[in-house]
Amino acid sequence: MTKCSFYQSYRFLCSECNYLVETVGPWPYRREGEKIRHYRGLSEACSGPVHGLMAKVYCPRCDKNKEYAIVEYPRPLANLSEIWWTTPLKTKLACHKCKEKVYLILPEGTVKCPRCKKGTFGLYEPIPEGEVEYVPVPPPQSPLRVRQNGKTIRIPKPVVVIDSQEHMGYKFERFTNWFSGTIRKRLPVGDYTLQGMEEEVAIERKTLPDLVNSIIQDRKDFIEKCEKLSTFRKKCLVIEGSLSSIKTPYEDSQAHPNAVLGSLLAAQERWEIPVYFLDDFVLAEEFVASMLSKYHAYRWLEMNGFERCLIEGDI
Repeated sequence: MTKCSFYQSYRFLCSECNYLVETVGPWPYRREGEKIRHYRGLSEACSGPVHGLMAKVYCPRCDKNKEYAIVEYPRPLANLSEIWWTTPLKTKLACHKCKEKVYLILPEGTVKCPRCKKGTFGLYEPIPEGEVEYVPVPPPQSPLRVRQNGKTIRIPKPVVVIDSQEHMGYKFERFTNWFSGTIRKRLPVGDYTLQGMEEEVAIERKTLPDLVNSIIQDRKDFIEKCEKLSTFRKKCLVIEGSLSSIKTPYEDSQAHPNAVLGSLLAAQERWEIPVYFLDDFVLAEEFVASMLSKYHAYRWLEMNGFERCLIEGDI
């Protein structure tokens, strides 16, 4: 996606499965022949000309983000300020592929989630705890940097492998600085791994309802999964829920929170599987992405004769 210094970013969360959708824009552009050039700063855009506005919109039917020219003007605007009194030639409201409606702003509680088919999207805002409002900063945009012996070492970006049965999980679209892409295939253990490292990396994701159900109703299957996970060099359980939420009585289950947490920590100690509690879908996806990126970097350094450190004399 084109990087500009003055666009607005929006995030929307499914009310049922916590699936995250992000849209960005709009930002102005100009045409140079057949090519579209994006303005990268407000001062540059103010000098014009402006042929239209671009945006990264969302198509619920395709379940994809698409970068479109959503507004085109009948004649080039002299500068950005003229957008306030100039009527557009056309506005782009339909997907090029499926012809269904695309959105920059998803109406609250109107657009149905294409993944779980139950919930609707609402504006995502981090929930304040007590009197302190925690607003997590966006994830890093720069690639992972490694420097040893005074030289920069360029590590190839890995490919994330996503279990083909993981339909409401992470897509890692926000982390092109860390990964070259993703593929889907059936994984015998876990939900996420790295291409070429499928035999040593397995990350299992659990939402809070899924965790409670696994430990109480599907306990035998949960134990079998833990036994298989324990054989991997890099493994963990990522829980989408804070420790406080796990210790709070559940709306849809009579299971006691102490039984759930106790079983989870017992599994951690018996099979040496690290358990991570993450506040929500957004932070959990970033956590998994960062962990996989760094694990790949250290293993690549090991396998190619370098020291096991990102910065010499440091971590």
